[in-house]
Amino acid sequence: MTSCLLIDENGRSRRHLEQMLAGLGVRTFLTNRADEAVRFCNDNSPEVVMVSAAAGGGMTRDVVKRLRLSGRGRPPVVFLYAETPDTAMFGQTILEGAAEVLMLPFDRDLLHFKLRQAGLAV
Repeated sequence: MTSCLLIDENGRSRRHLEQMLAGLGVRTFLTNRADEAVRFCNDNSPEVVMVSAAAGGGMTRDVVKRLRLSGRGRPPVVFLYAETPDTAMFGQTILEGAAEVLMLPFDRDLLHFKLRQAGLAV
């Protein structure tokens, strides 16, 4: 079963995303702290990390940077945006290591497509 670390503080959107991921056969683990996220990735090697941009802008960059430096096969990171980022922010997200970017709201089909683009066999 594919595993996903989800970093999202919004309970409502998190529950909805968890349900969609479960429907795709993805097991979800949750955190809202960068140090826990990196520790989880080092200990459990999830196939993907999904980060809500609303989880604290600095934290999203910190997680990606720390995963990159950990030296242990970094999983693809998918950033979730509730608002359309400006061009500079979108570009920065990609430069920081995002494999994919998803704009809320999205449906199960788009989520499935983006996870496959990120290299997951779901």
